Amino acid sequence: MDKQQKSASSNSVLDKLSNAIGLKLTLGLFFVSALMVLLVSVVVNIHVNHYVKMITESTQNHLKAVAQAAALFVSAEELDRYHTVEDSKNQSYHDLKMRLVQFAKEYNVLYVSYLRQYNQDNFQYIVDNDFNQDTVVGPGTILPIEDIARSALAGNVTATDLGSYNESWNGLIAGFAPVYDKDGNFYCVADVDISDKVILDQRRYSLTMTILQILALSVSVLFGILNMLLYRSKARQIEEAHIKLQYFNNNMRQAFSTYLSEDVVEEIVSDPARLQLGGVNRHMTALFSDIKGFTGIAEMLTPNHLVDLLNHYLSTMSDIILEQKGTIDKYQGDSIVSFFGAPLELDDHALRACTAGIMMKRIENDVNKYVLERGISPSPLLTRIGVNTGEMVVGNMGTQKKMNYTIISNAVNLASRLEGVNKTYGTWMLAADSTIQETKGKLLTRRLDCVRVVGINEAVRIHEIMELKADATDALFEQIYLFHKAMDLFEARNWKDAQTAFEQVLKLYPNDGPSKHFIERCRQYQEFPPPADWDGSFNITEK
Repeated sequence: MDKQQKSASSNSVLDKLSNAIGLKLTLGLFFVSALMVLLVSVVVNIHVNHYVKMITESTQNHLKAVAQAAALFVSAEELDRYHTVEDSKNQSYHDLKMRLVQFAKEYNVLYVSYLRQYNQDNFQYIVDNDFNQDTVVGPGTILPIEDIARSALAGNVTATDLGSYNESWNGLIAGFAPVYDKDGNFYCVADVDISDKVILDQRRYSLTMTILQILALSVSVLFGILNMLLYRSKARQIEEAHIKLQYFNNNMRQAFSTYLSEDVVEEIVSDPARLQLGGVNRHMTALFSDIKGFTGIAEMLTPNHLVDLLNHYLSTMSDIILEQKGTIDKYQGDSIVSFFGAPLELDDHALRACTAGIMMKRIENDVNKYVLERGISPSPLLTRIGVNTGEMVVGNMGTQKKMNYTIISNAVNLASRLEGVNKTYGTWMLAADSTIQETKGKLLTRRLDCVRVVGINEAVRIHEIMELKADATDALFEQIYLFHKAMDLFEARNWKDAQTAFEQVLKLYPNDGPSKHFIERCRQYQEFPPPADWDGSFNITEK
């Protein structure tokens, strides 16, 4: 074989070896690329599933909040008017449907309906916001009870599991909440439906990524690069969303931790839909407290002692308010302004406010022992408290640069005035009749006058809050019984016998401020009787 042949043969071997190495390298790169695609697909799918979970929880929270709003939007008494198709021919039924149409628009839901239980397995339809003749349902129509709705029958607020999506309904899901009558008895179920195509699309995307995992070993490096870009884009979006959410939660915690209890803050952070920013009307209870004669106490203290005194007093009293899930509005020197029922709605806000006041009076002994032993205060700290329940506007108010989460209304003003009315009657804690009516007989109270306070023309019945009934002594029950007998005589204009009855109370309980007040009133009315048309109310002329 000559040199030329040997050279050609050598080149041929080198070419074959080079081709073999190139093929193995190509195959190796192919499988490495495919493996990368597989790993990327898995990571992306994990993030997508997490993203779907976040949207799912947010949507379910929205549904629950709207279902609760729907349960309060229409009363059980109004719904009880409609049982048959004939009932739907009334103008009131049409008006109700139009109200539900507006409700659905305001809360961004497709349908809102009400269903009463017919038997163990079926609902009886009442009304909804649907005017489509092809799908409209008449009152009295029997419908099967879905499993998720059974929880609402037991008094729970629920939302459907997103696994029950129906593509023909564009991903329709539902929330349910119980509706109660005015006596607190379960009447029916409120049902709201929403179409969230975003979640359905994300589920489809998750399924697509699963398929990509199966095909990953056969795709090219280019496909792997494209998936890497997709992953980076999705990861960036999720990271940005997480950062914004964390920033929002941290700022919310910081903003509310100074005037909300820690458990309330955590509930708001976990479900921001509970917090309605801006001014909203809400039925709530306000509590105002103030230290008797604090100006004189402050004048006798050095600035350092005054700060120590206020810090200890306000911290102790505020902790009690927060334990009862109250919200601290503001501190005005030694005064505390607080409210119950916002940002979280509380069914028992009146009882919680009164309980907080009782606990504040109970802890006074401990507070005074602390400040007197350390010489922080020259005299005991005695707290006067005013409580009132009613319609209030609550929200962030002020300017762009300075806002305060606060309450305003005549009901708030009355609570403030009642704190000062304690001076007139020698009492420590007064509440309006509206508050007492909502505490469901759990408080031991005694009724006093109907009064008109400064700035409010309407006369209101006031009560002194004495103690929780469960903790009251027999002596306290006896004191109130005797006082109410005297009040009956007073309100019957039997001034002489009423004076004698109040004096009897005072003999048994020498420090009873209201008895002293009414004895003086009886003496005054015996000498200068009120006019015949007197409505029994008493005008308070000072704040």
